[in-house]
Amino acid sequence: MLVMAYYSVILVLSLICCCIYYWKKRNYYSVRYTLIFILAFLSHFCYVLLALSRDVREALIVNKFLYIGGCFFPLVGLFLVFSICKIRFPKWMHFALIAFSCLVYSCVLTAGYLPIFYKSVDLEIVNGVGVLTKEYGPLHVVYIVEIAFFLVATLFALVWGWVKKPEISRRHLAIAAFMQVFSIFAYFIGRAITKDIEWMALADLVDEVGFLIIMDRVGLYSVEDLVSSSILKEGQFGYVSIDLKHRFLNATAEAKKMLPAFSACHADRPVEDEELRKKIDGWIKDLEDVNVSKNHIFRNGDFIYTIRVSDLYDGRRKRGYLLEIMDDTAHQQQVASLESYYRNLNEELKEKDRIIRELRG
Repeated sequence: MLVMAYYSVILVLSLICCCIYYWKKRNYYSVRYTLIFILAFLSHFCYVLLALSRDVREALIVNKFLYIGGCFFPLVGLFLVFSICKIRFPKWMHFALIAFSCLVYSCVLTAGYLPIFYKSVDLEIVNGVGVLTKEYGPLHVVYIVEIAFFLVATLFALVWGWVKKPEISRRHLAIAAFMQVFSIFAYFIGRAITKDIEWMALADLVDEVGFLIIMDRVGLYSVEDLVSSSILKEGQFGYVSIDLKHRFLNATAEAKKMLPAFSACHADRPVEDEELRKKIDGWIKDLEDVNVSKNHIFRNGDFIYTIRVSDLYDGRRKRGYLLEIMDDTAHQQQVASLESYYRNLNEELKEKDRIIRELRG
């Protein structure tokens, strides 16, 4: 029962890590973090199901789900470490690595049908726990190669980041390095110590805890993400996206609050408010003519807004226009008040000058 307790405790701790992640999740977190926690929890859940299995076919199906984490967890971990170390590589390499993991998993799916990944499979009940005993086939070595490759590539990325990227937190790199070293220990050494438990379950939990620690401060090292998140939270600016055909795409809640006309707009259709639509068309034309973003004043009732139009990019490709809206009512009213004051003062000076000339005459 100790083995069952081992997997159960790790499953509960993994669930707690997932809850903490979703509680602390921020907009600037990479989707890779989400994948890490999903894959880890799936693996831990499968370990429990495998331990509870009493039929070889049932155990084999659970084992195939378990390999989803085994094949793709290291890949997502590598991508995440590359992101932390700010290492960029071409899309074709992304595709190649994903295709490689998919190829390895396709080999896993042959288990029970072809003797190429597993030659034979059986289920034993040891101390009340289901244990899948396998005789490995010739293609199982591909899985070993995948694990080894991703571990080495991740360690290489960490070393490169430590040497070449002084702006990266050494604390984060040290945590990530420990995670990788522990994974190597769990897979290649832990099994030599004892086969009663699966050490990779503990290694996945260590990765979850490690990434929780890393992600807690990762946004602080990205000024762009941090500033964007702070601006959106404070509600100082509203943003509206327009496509190249001047059709409405989307708007933030603050933009809709400032200019309610955007609340009635439909995606992929022109802005319905005619006055606002003509203004936007004019601002975009002005941007295209001079290729320089300018501030434009737009009055809506008692409110005065400063609107800045700029190009909207998806990667390097221009996809439309971005409207940045700021409530400038107080400032514009102050400017108008000062202009009125100086205008009145100038008129008073002119009147006094006229009176003085008349007196002299």
